[in-house]
Amino acid sequence: MNQLTFPDIFKKGFVNLSGGFERFTSLDVVLNILVSFAIGMFIFYIYKKTFRGVLYQKSFNITLVIVCTITTLIIMTISGNLVLSLGMVGALSIVRFRTPVKDPIDLAFLFWAITVGIANGVNYFNISIIGSVFVSIIILWLTKKEETDNPYLLVLEMSADANDDDINKLISSSVSRVKLKSKSINPAFAELTFEVRLKDGDTGFLKTLRDEMKVTKATLISYSGDLASV
Repeated sequence: MNQLTFPDIFKKGFVNLSGGFERFTSLDVVLNILVSFAIGMFIFYIYKKTFRGVLYQKSFNITLVIVCTITTLIIMTISGNLVLSLGMVGALSIVRFRTPVKDPIDLAFLFWAITVGIANGVNYFNISIIGSVFVSIIILWLTKKEETDNPYLLVLEMSADANDDDINKLISSSVSRVKLKSKSINPAFAELTFEVRLKDGDTGFLKTLRDEMKVTKATLISYSGDLASV
């Protein structure tokens, strides 16, 4: 029985510079890219349908499709060649990505696109397709449940002599849940910010606040969980 020495392993597994592209024909490359693009568009649709933030950014959604396709190209380039893999890692380590991700779920979509690109780059279409279906079902189910208990920010601007207790009682009786987030006051006016959960989407209490509670301005804002993003 022939024994492999370390030089043999190194030669066969690490220095074979011509083995990467021989795995893929032109048809394979086109097929991998098309599948990645198709699943990327599926991710595009799911992200747009389930977006619950304050401001939808189409540029980020387009980026998901591009990342999915480019990752496939990278994986096909370095597949089966450790030298190219190490070189790619070194090249990517130079890049600094400074674009902030405002919503944690955006990061999950980004990892989803990268994972699909990796799987398609090595012809694991069953992983990318079946995995994407299951991930989309989970996301659709979770976001659908959240719609029934959607939080809002209620910002009230009123005269300085307005009765806070009466306003709190009116809001508490009109919504399913209320929590005071902030209060600011000066000699001219006061401003209160509440986190509220509406009862079946009813906003009729805003008119009562204006007519009976000396509230000069009432603003209801879809609340994403971060005051800085409103």
